[in-house]
Amino acid sequence: MLSIVTSRMYRRLEAEYPCCYLMPHCVRLAAMRDISLNGFRVRCLSAPLAQTIIRVQLWLPGQKDGLEIDQAVVRWTEPYEFGVQIVSLSNDADRRLAGHIEQLLHRQASGGSAEDVRGQASELLKHRV
Repeated sequence: MLSIVTSRMYRRLEAEYPCCYLMPHCVRLAAMRDISLNGFRVRCLSAPLAQTIIRVQLWLPGQKDGLEIDQAVVRWTEPYEFGVQIVSLSNDADRRLAGHIEQLLHRQASGGSAEDVRGQASELLKHRV
């Protein structure tokens, strides 16, 4: 059997942030995981079909406003998760996402953990509700 191996363009970093994804007829709350500059994994109650185009809003710790991803495509799905590739986002959103990922990389290099990030995300959720 032929095996197709693909490599990611950008490194995925373990994280967990509140998000929502928007489709033409609904909005769903979810949790964004494994973030990168090119995409991420979403934990959810009901995954959209593969190849669906969605909008995503996520809330990064330490940032006042949500980060909007104008267009993303669902690349794979499982019962409670799906993978997203970012297709289009504003220059400001791209800058904010890149800055946040740079902070995560720096934190990992200096010995910080994903638990630190989860704690920040939990605090953010408390203030959003």
